[in-house]
Amino acid sequence: MHPTRPLLLFVVAAGLHFGLLRCTTESEPTQGVVTTVREVGPEEYKIASEQPVANVADSRVIVDRMSGSSDTFTLAEVKAIQQTEPDSSRTSRPFRSAALGYFGFMMLNRMGRTPSASAYTNQAAYQRATSTTGGSLSRTSRARSGFGRSGGTSTRSFGG
Repeated sequence: MHPTRPLLLFVVAAGLHFGLLRCTTESEPTQGVVTTVREVGPEEYKIASEQPVANVADSRVIVDRMSGSSDTFTLAEVKAIQQTEPDSSRTSRPFRSAALGYFGFMMLNRMGRTPSASAYTNQAAYQRATSTTGGSLSRTSRARSGFGRSGGTSTRSFGG
């Protein structure tokens, strides 16, 4: 056997092994959630309530400010702001807070991380969200595959 042949076979086998292991199952929400985020201090936001809704398209983030003003954002608007604004920007702060609850868990694909009680305005809001929203939201799994898949983008390489 040629001396480089075992090395070549090892590299091919390792590539196939890791390529198959990189196949993932991603979940997609089957329901939406309306999250109300309240400004509790200057530029500090916490989740006041979360309510499940039948359709993902009906998901919203409602931002109640200390000034008494209120704004409502769709899921598409929240995602666009998060992609274009730095996390530390004044515009993205309410959404960063919303992402700590079920909105982030379900709508922004932050699986593996359950909501924290400290993200809510008080313990009652957390328990209400956990008992109503957490128990009723569901996701479907969808198989995704790709060689060298990382963070939703393929790391396939072409060329020489």
